[in-house]
Amino acid sequence: MRRRGLLDQSGFMLIEALTALFLLGVLFALFSSLASEVTTRDTTLMQQSYLAEQARPTLDGMTNELQGAMCDDTTTPATQPITTASATSITFTTPDHLQPFHLRRISYTLQNGTLMRQLTTTTNTGAAPWTWGTPQVSSPAVQSVTNTAVFHYYDSSGNDLDPSGTPIPLATTLQQIARVTMTLTVSPVSTHGNAETLTAQESATLRTPWTADC
Repeated sequence: MRRRGLLDQSGFMLIEALTALFLLGVLFALFSSLASEVTTRDTTLMQQSYLAEQARPTLDGMTNELQGAMCDDTTTPATQPITTASATSITFTTPDHLQPFHLRRISYTLQNGTLMRQLTTTTNTGAAPWTWGTPQVSSPAVQSVTNTAVFHYYDSSGNDLDPSGTPIPLATTLQQIARVTMTLTVSPVSTHGNAETLTAQESATLRTPWTADC
């Protein structure tokens, strides 16, 4: 009995303590990996949500507006559907969806990483002579835009009207524009400080391009 009591000692042996520490290390590594995966997934979902909620609806809206662009016959001679065009800015006239319709002058301009939208609407409906109202204050359409060339222009044969790719004004080729591509590369920052770039692009073909008797 006395000998058995001497051998029965409480506590952990060294091998048991090392095994426990190893298992704790494995569990910590698994937890860290899981936390990192959750963070990455959260960032990806947030960025996809941003792209879906801002960039894509804006591109859809621009596409619909540009497809319906029409001449402004208020002036003499009448202006073409697109009145200013560059890689970072576009202005065009297009009707709203009312019957009879108002004519709208819409501008999209990239300013310091934000795509801004400005709208001016006629106060009368139906047909010219149009009476233009006061331009609305420009409002942000899409933020966190990283690309510098948003708009690109093509003629009715598909020829690139700006083959150099540089953001130069297209005043001399406005009458040739038949199709516009719009590209938005956004880089939203998640709550974890991570950021990735996501790109969306759409193309709009004008239904009524400029003609001499516009």
